[in-house]
Amino acid sequence: MGHSDLYSQASDATKASLEKVEAAARRRIDRLADSVDDMRHQVSRMSDRTMGYVHDQPVRSALMVVAAGALIYGLVRMISSRSH
Repeated sequence: MGHSDLYSQASDATKASLEKVEAAARRRIDRLADSVDDMRHQVSRMSDRTMGYVHDQPVRSALMVVAAGALIYGLVRMISSRSH
């Protein structure tokens, strides 16, 4: 077997390996894109549900926002007082 035959075999093996890696990478990218698309749909549905709730229950929604803000404010104040 000559050098050119060895080179050709090595080149073919390398090419086949690179094609396998490329195919695997494409499959991973496709799965990732599908996951992102699913996440986007879930966020969209959740946003629609939230907007519907706010529309149907505006007073309760406002009270929940105020309560959440007060809780966050209290936590931040407690953490900052401990650091001093």
